[in-house]
Order: sequence, then C-alpha cells, then structure tokens
Amino acid sequence: MNDCLFYTFTKLMKHNNWKMKDLSIKAEIHSTELSKLFNNKKVLSLHYLDAITKAFELPEGAFYNEYVKLCFNERNLLDKRRSSAFIYQCAKYGFNSELSLILSVIIKEKSVAIRTRYLKNVFSIAEKLFIEGKEKEAAPLYEFIIEHMPNSINEEVAISYFRKFYLTRLTSEGNIVLERVLEYISYMPTKFQELTILWITATYYSLKQWDEVLIYAKRLEEIAKIKDHLGRALMYQAFALTRLGGSLEEVLSLIDKYEKINDYYADLAVGNRYVAFIDFGNINVVDSYYSWICNRDDVHVGIPRIIECYVKLGRLEDAEIFIEKYQVQIAQLSDTSNFHMKHLYMEYRYAVGLLKCKTNKLHEGLDALLNVASEVKNDKIYGDFQKCLLAIWDYRNFFDNELEGKYIRALS
Repeated sequence: MNDCLFYTFTKLMKHNNWKMKDLSIKAEIHSTELSKLFNNKKVLSLHYLDAITKAFELPEGAFYNEYVKLCFNERNLLDKRRSSAFIYQCAKYGFNSELSLILSVIIKEKSVAIRTRYLKNVFSIAEKLFIEGKEKEAAPLYEFIIEHMPNSINEEVAISYFRKFYLTRLTSEGNIVLERVLEYISYMPTKFQELTILWITATYYSLKQWDEVLIYAKRLEEIAKIKDHLGRALMYQAFALTRLGGSLEEVLSLIDKYEKINDYYADLAVGNRYVAFIDFGNINVVDSYYSWICNRDDVHVGIPRIIECYVKLGRLEDAEIFIEKYQVQIAQLSDTSNFHMKHLYMEYRYAVGLLKCKTNKLHEGLDALLNVASEVKNDKIYGDFQKCLLAIWDYRNFFDNELEGKYIRALS
C-alpha cells in the first residue's frame, strides 16, 4: 500500500473511531490479511481496495487515482494481474480519467517489446468486455490498440479493426472503417476472416446495397466452415438476386440448398419461399405466409409485406383488421434505434400510405409516402425511393400545394 492510501485510510479510521478490527469487519477482509496490507507485507488488490472503499461508504473508484501507482511491480513494470483488473474496471464503469492515466503510461514505455506486451494485454481486456456485451466500453481500448501498437501488421490490430467496424458499421464512419478492415482481413485468424465477411454482408443487407450483398455472400459461401454462416450466405444471395433481376427459379434453388443445413434453416425456408413468390408477384400466397409467421417471435418482419399484399389484392378491410391486431408489434417497430427495425417501420409506413390512398384518404396517404421517400433517400436506399415515387405518381393529379412542394423537394 502506498503512503498516500495508508495515510487516507488511517485518517478515515480515526474519524470513524475504528480500530483495525472494525475495518476488517466492515470490509469483510480477514484481520490477518488487513494487517499484511497495512504493514506492506502484501500488495493491495483492486478487490480489497473496492471492499475498503465500500466499508468507508465512499463511491466506488474514490481511490483509483492513487491505485495507479500500485499497478507497477518492484521493477517499475506494470503488473499484469493488477493492471488488467484496474483497466477492466475503469473501462467497464467509466472511470475515464483514471483509464487515460494508466494508458498514457503504456504509450510512454520506451521498450517496443514491453509496450507491445502491454498492448496485447489491453487487447485481451477489450475482448473480455466485448464478449460480455460491453461493446461500447471496449471500443476505446480497440481504438487505443489501433493507434499505438508498434507493429500495426498483426492480428490484434486486424481484429480491433473488425470490432471497430462492427460497432460503427451503420454510421457515417462505417465505410471508412470498412476499407481498413478489408486491408487487414488477411492478418486475421481464419475464424475472424469468416466472421468479418459475414458482418460485411449483413451490413450491406441492412443498407440494401444488393450488388455488394451478392458479392460478399458468394465470398462467404466459399470460405464458410460454420453451418450457420453457410446458411446466411445462401439466404443473403437469394435476397440479393430477388432485387437484382435474378429468376424465381434461381432464388428457389438457393432456398432448397440452405433448407438442408439444419432444422432452423428448414423452418426459415418455408417462410422465405412464400416471400420469394410474393416478391416475384404471386401475392395470392399471402395467407399461407401469414399462417406461417403469425405465431412466430419475429412476426414483425412480415407486417409490412402482408399489409402491402392485402392492399394490392383490394382486401382493404383485411389490411385494417390486421393493423389493429398487431398494434403492439407495430409500436415496437416505431420505438427503436435498431437500424433494421427502423427500416421495417418505414416499410410499414409505406404500406399504410398505400392503404390510405386506396381508402380515399389521399392527403394522409400521399403525405406518408412522401415522408418515407425523403427518409429512404437520406439513407441512400434508392430502390425504396424509386418504389415510393412510382406509388406517388399514380396519384399526382391529387396534389395540393403542400404535397407538390414536398414532391419537388424529394426529387431535388
């Protein structure tokens, strides 16, 4: 224990009129252990520091600034166990100034070999946080590794770029990071190469960039060792071909392939066949599709397509009943920051816009379609933008000045 912490703890004990035994009981640390800590016969661990902090009823991290000094051993090198626990705790709970302090020590280390060792340890901590679902907390550590690893051509940097891409893929930064990921993919272990191609494919799918989906889905099919990844590769190819002018036979052939992978994909194949028929114009299978999806947890995925089919079939009352029945799921679509759900909700609003136009609520319907057109245009989903404009064009004679202005702004 350093002199500052020893003095602070002694002062707090005196203020509380505590003896060593009282602190031992409050902190739930055996008196023998506590005695060793106070007599410098044992190094204070972060676990014990947190216990003592809690005993004094102080906020967690109250003594972290001083603990940085205890992360070093007698040779003035970072102790792996203590520094790892400290970096992990600081990153996880947002002690940013303390985290910056210890990371600054790492980059000041003159020995390249030692600095590399430190950074590999930071990478392990970042991976632990990421795997635990603390992705945002891990992000600054991955950034730190990318910026400061002496030899940037190694798997820790490559994986850090992949993790950064995963976290930024649907943001304005995503495309820039993607370029770096593709440069580093050959330095990744095989399993990460496969995972990277999967997420690149999934990202382009979310953005509805179908040319890129098809390219990377085929690449994923070639390298896939994991059955689930193979299934996704074939499924993404089928979705892409539907939008890129492939034939129904090609799409059904791909569905037949992934149907054989396992029970999960066999079940998906049933629904996706209905989707394929609908997307190729055979909307009369909508009731079969609805029967398949109605009791599934992912029923929200089918909501826009089913409403649109009902409208195109002239089953307007069925569409209104369906919307009323699935109000809870529709509300969930509208109340999310998830990129995929956001676009499902836009597809729902498009279908409702069509319904309103068909039921002579023309101003509401056209306004809804124009709003969706503007949003998908902003997101650069030009296929959906064109689809909105085609639907609006049928009702162009019903524009008032407000709708005319919106339409011109959408086209500009």
